[in-house]
Amino acid sequence: MSRIKPQAIDIEPSPGPRLDDWNLLRAFVAIVETGTLTGAAKRLKTTQPSVGRHLRELETSLGETLFVRLPGRLQPNARAQALYATLAPMGHSVRDAERLFTETDERIVGVVRLAVAEAYAYHVVPEMLATMLSDEPELEIELSVSNRAENLLRREADMAVRFFRPQQDSVIARKVGDAELGLFAHERYLERFGEPVDFGFSASSFVTGFDREQVAIDSAIHGERPQAPLRFRFRSDSVLALQAAVQTGYGIGMYFVDIAATLPGLKRVLVDKVRLPQEVWLCAHDELRRSSRMRYVWEGLGDALEARLSAASAASAAD
Repeated sequence: MSRIKPQAIDIEPSPGPRLDDWNLLRAFVAIVETGTLTGAAKRLKTTQPSVGRHLRELETSLGETLFVRLPGRLQPNARAQALYATLAPMGHSVRDAERLFTETDERIVGVVRLAVAEAYAYHVVPEMLATMLSDEPELEIELSVSNRAENLLRREADMAVRFFRPQQDSVIARKVGDAELGLFAHERYLERFGEPVDFGFSASSFVTGFDREQVAIDSAIHGERPQAPLRFRFRSDSVLALQAAVQTGYGIGMYFVDIAATLPGLKRVLVDKVRLPQEVWLCAHDELRRSSRMRYVWEGLGDALEARLSAASAASAAD
């Protein structure tokens, strides 16, 4: 008895959602990068309802939601993060193309996104940027404040102030000076507990340190090591929160020496035991230096940082 060979049946795959409307996709990218409909609308120079409508249309096309609605922000879910990883380079290429065709003169116009660690973002950079914004009324600055290294290659920022030399070939870097981290106490702490001479701090005081971030104080210790690991009784990943704890006068913590010199009531302690030199670099995309606004911020911010750090170094040497 012969067997009948089954015939192959061609089944056409489902066409899936159409993602050919760039307006929907660029709205999605802007929402991911800004975290809110309002922020996305401001970046795209449109209205919040328009951005919200584009997001609803995209989610309807995909048949699923892309964001978790949290108080004050939209958090991308796993599917949104995967979609963003694919779309982000397209958005950045479009913005680069817009720069290429719109920047035909030397006017300082448009947005520069700058990534800066929290301490410098609060104490150092704003005054420098304020001067540039005052001199150039059509310049706009987006300041990304984070203690992690912003990824310039993925266009999370146009420019960054970093405390290490970048290794990427496509990133240009200018060393603007040297800084140093040291251990500081407020004068109220010294009145209560006296100045520490070793790592045997009073049981009534505390040392501030990072929570989830890597703690740098171990690499800052020189000479004789403490007999037991330092116990950080007040922990936070916010540099400003750690500084506020030191200001109470009950604990000690790490500061950039150039910043601490500008804050009243602070005194450096254990100078010969705790110090961590830091190189300070200004970094940017090589191709973006062709932008007049990028060159303006690059040169102005670089010169201002260099002058500040040079003056701080001279003052420290004089002490």
